[in-house]
Amino acid sequence: MVTESKKKIYSSIGGHFLVDLYSPFLPIILPVLITNMNLSFFLAGFMVTTYNVTSSLVQPVAGLFSDRTGKKVPIWICVLLSSAGISLAVLTNNYLLMLALVSGAALGNALFHPAAMESVYRLSPIEKRGIFNSIFTTSGSISYSIGPLIAGVMITFFGLSSIAWLVIPGILGAVWIYSVDKKFNTLVSAHYERKKPVSKQKKERYWWVPAGLVVFLCSLRAWTYVGIITYLPALLILGQHGMDTITTSLIVTIMLFIGVAGQIAGGYLSDRYGRKNMLVFGFAAAVPFFCLIFLSQGWLMYSGIFMYSFFACFCYVTSVTMMQELLPDSVGFASGLTLGLCVGVGGIGAAIIGWAADNMGSLPDAMFLMIIPTALSPILALFIRYPDQRRIRGRDADLPE
Repeated sequence: MVTESKKKIYSSIGGHFLVDLYSPFLPIILPVLITNMNLSFFLAGFMVTTYNVTSSLVQPVAGLFSDRTGKKVPIWICVLLSSAGISLAVLTNNYLLMLALVSGAALGNALFHPAAMESVYRLSPIEKRGIFNSIFTTSGSISYSIGPLIAGVMITFFGLSSIAWLVIPGILGAVWIYSVDKKFNTLVSAHYERKKPVSKQKKERYWWVPAGLVVFLCSLRAWTYVGIITYLPALLILGQHGMDTITTSLIVTIMLFIGVAGQIAGGYLSDRYGRKNMLVFGFAAAVPFFCLIFLSQGWLMYSGIFMYSFFACFCYVTSVTMMQELLPDSVGFASGLTLGLCVGVGGIGAAIIGWAADNMGSLPDAMFLMIIPTALSPILALFIRYPDQRRIRGRDADLPE
């Protein structure tokens, strides 16, 4: 049983790698579509907006539905939808059909995350939830980082239509996940469903207060982190730094991979020293490094960029695990909120920063306004009423490992 549970966890992690590999293809594809199909910037941007909004809004709804009914789309179908929707969209010149394929990919992405993360949470050993959550999120972060490079190389050397061949890894991954699921359901699922019912776990009293605060903090973190990722290239290239595109791309890539290291560290240390302690520490540590990005030059500035990314991602995994443990009978909903809705809110926050930059006439000054949510986060984190780690382990001791 333990072996099959681990295979199920690893299939969820592998599925996450594939699902998030395809999602960043779209921005790389768009410039070619604008040229080839004579698309307006609005129609091109609407495609990205449709993908992001669909993915962000459907995730918590899908998670809540799964928690209430026990029904969810198998993750192998989600992987197939995500890979086929993006990859095959390049084969049509019909905008509406392309939009439908992109929407299908977004739906697969949205349905995957709460279902897969619920499996990881339920089947992970209680004392290692943080590290398994970090591995799960890290798999997606790594593929999200290399996805644009893969798409760019394929388009440059083989043309836009070559993107369609990238559906093959998605198909192979879906087949692998299906085989793991089939064996798991045969050997384990009946025991898991009958003897370890999720619905019998008890929420803490007034659970919505700390849970709401964690969601709010996730949104503040997403606002700042997405804002930095979105506007950092423009800041380095168009601002006083005057960097070239290659150097800037390298800095952003290093930043993203250091964020991956932060995810792993956050999951591991939150298992050892407590979720709330590490959340407060991570948010507090991010503040001075955020300031270095705008108040320094050279290696100090680079240190600020890289270490801010480390601690922002450090907090991300910790807050996801906290939310799941605050809502033990609604893990899918909790995962959908922190993995989907909060990231969507972060995207809205990034748009607000762009609006502020237009009105202030200064991108650096507008970006530095994000010091407000950055500095507010560790203060608010202190007020989260979060149960002691030992109480959580006692409460969940009957979950399968």
